Amino acid sequence: MIQSMTGYGAATLSSPNYKVTVELKSLNSKFLEATLKLPRVYLKYENRVRAALNRKLERGKVMMVMNVEVLNPDKRTLNVNRALVKRYYKELTEIAEFLGIPPKIDLALLLELPEVIPTEVEQEDPEEWQLVEQALSQAIDQMVESRKEEGAALDRDLARCVAAISAALEEVKVEAPRRLEDVRSRIDQAMVDLRRKVEIDRNRFEQELIFYVEKLDINEEIVRLSQHLTFFEELRQSDENNGKQLQFLSQEMGREINTIGSKANDAHIQRLVVGMKDELDKIKEQVLNIL
Repeated sequence: MIQSMTGYGAATLSSPNYKVTVELKSLNSKFLEATLKLPRVYLKYENRVRAALNRKLERGKVMMVMNVEVLNPDKRTLNVNRALVKRYYKELTEIAEFLGIPPKIDLALLLELPEVIPTEVEQEDPEEWQLVEQALSQAIDQMVESRKEEGAALDRDLARCVAAISAALEEVKVEAPRRLEDVRSRIDQAMVDLRRKVEIDRNRFEQELIFYVEKLDINEEIVRLSQHLTFFEELRQSDENNGKQLQFLSQEMGREINTIGSKANDAHIQRLVVGMKDELDKIKEQVLNIL
């Protein structure tokens, strides 16, 4: 089943002590590029979070925001450096006396001064981490489902585009022999006209004609393009994530279509080629977003 690289997932879990929210968004990218916004206490577990994302998301530009709300104040400790607060107060009072102004010192200002409340990394609570893991897992699962839903829409578009190219190719197959016969007829007529004026080596002319017709023959390109379309459909219907292979295959299909167009020298086939190119452009745009 095709998965899109565009998706969204979110989960919120609560306990009497904590409330954990994880939100995920993703866009297309050649690799897994994860941007994480984690609470300070969990920065040391960043690699563990990235590993969880990589196991199920594989590719895409993923943006994750995690918030942890403490519902029970007893689960967090507040350490105030009282000695430093006293020192700040003493220094500010002396400065006020030196300047000859009243020492109006705000407590809130003192608490915001450097190192008054140390920014030590707190120890995680096992209960809190368990909620974090569960919320992260649920958010990832929701994103996978979101990617599958969008992937189903991409799959329908790809199937339609491939069917359109296949139908046009069938017309090209029918037109190709007629086109070569037309070329032969025009050259034969030109030769008849020319022989009325000059002497022509018939054998040499036949050899040159065969060489020229072979250069215009598009049968090999038709066969290869048909094979590419068959393989594309196999990959599209596979349970594996084949986005990179589909991108490569769409490039190969483009080469064959372009060659058919350059060799064709036929108005009807050229119109069919233009239609195939249009459908292929849609395919190339879609496969960029496939996992």
